[in-house]
Amino acid sequence: MLKEEMFSAKKLRWSFWPSSRWARGFLFILLILLFLSLFFYAMQKGTSRQLIRVMAQQSFPFEAIVLEGIPGYSLPEREHLNQVRAQGVSLGTFLLTGVNIADARTYFFSYYTPPPDGPAWIGWAYNSGDPEYEGEIPELEEIPLNPGQVGEGVEKPAVPLDDEVLVGIYHTHNAESYAGDGGGERDEDGNGEIMAVGEKLKKGLESNGVRAIQALDAHELDDFNKAYSKSVNTATALVRNYPSIKLLLDVHRDGLLGVNKSTVMIEGKEVGRVMIVIGQKNPHWEKNEALAKELIAFAESRYPGLFIPKITYASDARYNQHLLDGAILLEIGSQLNTFDEAKGTAEVLGDLLAEWLERDLVQSGNPSER
Repeated sequence: MLKEEMFSAKKLRWSFWPSSRWARGFLFILLILLFLSLFFYAMQKGTSRQLIRVMAQQSFPFEAIVLEGIPGYSLPEREHLNQVRAQGVSLGTFLLTGVNIADARTYFFSYYTPPPDGPAWIGWAYNSGDPEYEGEIPELEEIPLNPGQVGEGVEKPAVPLDDEVLVGIYHTHNAESYAGDGGGERDEDGNGEIMAVGEKLKKGLESNGVRAIQALDAHELDDFNKAYSKSVNTATALVRNYPSIKLLLDVHRDGLLGVNKSTVMIEGKEVGRVMIVIGQKNPHWEKNEALAKELIAFAESRYPGLFIPKITYASDARYNQHLLDGAILLEIGSQLNTFDEAKGTAEVLGDLLAEWLERDLVQSGNPSER
């Protein structure tokens, strides 16, 4: 027995958490004070305000979890489930490491502190209830569904500026650009490549005999999070000055974490895909939704794969869609697409919308009733 004790190796035990009660309590209090100190420091520097605001608004993806548990039922929704899963992993990875796994360039920027307003334009602030981050919805006077009827005391042109315009185009996030060819994701002067994409769409419509107007107003230079508070005035002016408008398009490019570059071959040319976003704070959002579903179905018959089949809904936003039954938000490609791919999409979209308007909207006279 004595020999065994002399020659047997003693097992060394070490633990970060001390065994004595007073030492554990002291360490616990120290950790709490350290956490609170770092938290208040981050608040003072403004680096965590956006994170707290976004995380407080997150909604749990119960639908995706239920579908995951029903293999047969989940098959038609597989693309949507894969997107939800990728977004969840990407968001968690970004918050922990600063790296967007869908964009390798962020591996080199993971040690930089986000600006005080939060880098919402690269999508880390994604909120499933408000994917475009509309912010506080301004309480403006209600706009009649018939833009030719305006309330008392509201200015309107003596005559319409053009009574043949069918499509109005504007850009809430006018600084958005495409980085797939090595450029930046935003233009600090507010003249992003999305503006040229909108111009390409306008020219595509006009080449097919459809009158269109594009507003070039800048909305996000002063404060990104208040862009919609400004663009609602631009959209209102379009509806009032051009009462013949049937489609009011807010043209963006997607910037969501976990969204990889997505293209489709249309007539031998690789172009970016289109996603539609519907805001459900709009009191008549079902009418806008009905129009969007018809457009997607029509596009699928003409150019399969051009539109992402599943509409993205924003329960906490309206995106100026209360102004017109024919108002929708289009996401043309993502930040990972190239500028040429986005312009190719706009060209195809111009042909498609012109054909659709001639076939349905002009003949029916009402985009919400078929």
